[in-house]
Amino acid sequence: MRSIKTQYFLGYAVIGSIAPYAPVFLEGRGLDDGQIGLVMSLGGLSVLLMPVMMGLLADLKLENRLLLRGIFSSTAAALGLLLASQGFWWLLPAFLLYTLSTSPMMSLTDGLLFSVRGLREAEGKSTPPYHRIRVFGTMGFIAPSIVLYVLMAYYKAPVDVSLACGIVVAVLAAGNTLRLPSTRGAIGGVTPGPEVPDPHPRAAQDKGLPTIQAFRCLLQPDVALFCLAMWLAWITTSAYYTFYPLYLVREIGLGEQWLGPISSLGVVPEIGYILAFGWLLKKLGVRWLVTLGLAAIFARVALLFAVPTLWVALGTQLIHGMTVLALFVLPPLYLNHRAEPAYRNSIQGLFAMLVFGTGRIAGNVVSGQIAKHYGGDTIAVFGFASGVAALSLLLFVLLFRDRSATQIEP
Repeated sequence: MRSIKTQYFLGYAVIGSIAPYAPVFLEGRGLDDGQIGLVMSLGGLSVLLMPVMMGLLADLKLENRLLLRGIFSSTAAALGLLLASQGFWWLLPAFLLYTLSTSPMMSLTDGLLFSVRGLREAEGKSTPPYHRIRVFGTMGFIAPSIVLYVLMAYYKAPVDVSLACGIVVAVLAAGNTLRLPSTRGAIGGVTPGPEVPDPHPRAAQDKGLPTIQAFRCLLQPDVALFCLAMWLAWITTSAYYTFYPLYLVREIGLGEQWLGPISSLGVVPEIGYILAFGWLLKKLGVRWLVTLGLAAIFARVALLFAVPTLWVALGTQLIHGMTVLALFVLPPLYLNHRAEPAYRNSIQGLFAMLVFGTGRIAGNVVSGQIAKHYGGDTIAVFGFASGVAALSLLLFVLLFRDRSATQIEP
């Protein structure tokens, strides 16, 4: 499992190199708030297309490790093109290529892990729980901020250096895919045969495309409500991720070199949250663990809206880990638990498309227009985000009931 842990580390390190700095990079290239919102929404557009397509290819037996090799290679190329681009109409297609490359990254890595876990369990081997492997992604997200802070604070490097860092990490991640285990011949992580009988014969006999089977699963009432709450939460979170860096620079008056360390201020406690995930899930269950996460999302944006000060901006980072559990850690496990082996990769990609993708588009476009309408006032963005987060929390806590027949295993 060591190579998979490394893949999580490097994959999230690519995101950690770019995400805290991208809005400021785009502003430095002359884009206004509306244009920044539109460019950042391309991440959602890419999620509409790529994860579900890649998940289908993975379920149809094109190995995840080969797909990951391709997307990390194209990520490095896209970041190079971004560095060379100037102006809205050049940055738009370059950023689209970047988001097309990175959008299926995590769902493919999750799918690979679930398949390998299934193979090992079928062979009677023990595997670490999901969150104890996923935590290496959190560590990876933190690592670039340390390097970039030194380069920007002490060597006066421009914010563009974050993209150069992303290129280096993406190349390393593409190289690491050569070490990843093969899942050839597995159905959702289980290889049927005389020694290992197929535990889901109905799923194996179903002639429908894995994507169609996954879509039917998402239409189940409790799963559909879960997805609706996550969609609203992603509208809020997209507005937050895009405008929090600009909020720190414009409203709080911080320098660009602090964006990475402040982002890491929220990610470091995240390690503790993730390591405690298994215990929290067993104690609270899906409903109340997600409720706490949605409450943290609401509290974060509501405080940024109501009390725009440095200490509040820093303090809200301490609850970031709980939002990660609700948005990133629990959904793959919940969906994998509800899916059958034949469409485990597809359901991850379909969720990314329908929930993550459209939520990111809506959140970025609307928040960008709000900021532009109010003359660059990012506080107004967090007022909008607070309302959407409150709706997500109320819908989930009042209506969701987990109808899973068995307890989710972390």
